[in-house]
Amino acid sequence: MSNHALRRGFLDAVPLGIGVTIYGLVYGMMARQAGIPLWVVLGMSLIVFAGSSQMVAVEMMAAGAGPLSTMLTVLVVNLRHVVMAADLSRFMPEAKAGQRALTAFFLTDESYSVSYSHFQKEASGGARYVLGAGLDIYLFWGLSGVLGYLGGNWIPPVLEPAFGFAMAAAFLSMLVPIIKDRPTLAAVLTSAAVAVAGSLWLPGKWYILLAAFAGSAAGFLLEGRLAKRAKEGKAS
Repeated sequence: MSNHALRRGFLDAVPLGIGVTIYGLVYGMMARQAGIPLWVVLGMSLIVFAGSSQMVAVEMMAAGAGPLSTMLTVLVVNLRHVVMAADLSRFMPEAKAGQRALTAFFLTDESYSVSYSHFQKEASGGARYVLGAGLDIYLFWGLSGVLGYLGGNWIPPVLEPAFGFAMAAAFLSMLVPIIKDRPTLAAVLTSAAVAVAGSLWLPGKWYILLAAFAGSAAGFLLEGRLAKRAKEGKAS
């Protein structure tokens, strides 16, 4: 059963893994244009394994930012994974500390989306399902980064603007399926509003963390309020 959950998580994440290829190609092209060696590009994908953070790191390295400021910025961008891991932990009560740590390393926006949607429909799979989804994204991300680095010059300039649209479309394809109730919608809208406002007024990438916590708080508060109303309605 455990191997089945791992395999199912991997296969369920394939469509999003294909979408991740767009990110990987862009990441590889950006790194090559910045003069970053291929071994660094691949090493970041294998060790850091965080698309947004890696792109931010490439931009900062290209701009001449120091190692400390780059690492701190990457840490801030990645802190949202704490929120995602905490949310999924309730679906894997049987997992030991080592399994949770391994699953957390392979957790991404995409594998979180696939796993959350799966657990909304059925409670089976646990940590191995999440791990399978993460391994899928890990494979697509690593390979596409190398392909973007080696073959980026073959892509016609006229097609480059399409990558930005494809990336936005990929995020929407992850987001829309998980909006099934009012608390989730409140979390999404709050996060979006805070992210847009924060990107305009806050320095660095702190708005990402702020948006994650604001959205989580909004969804949690509304869910609690709705549960309280439902309880009062039954009591009356």
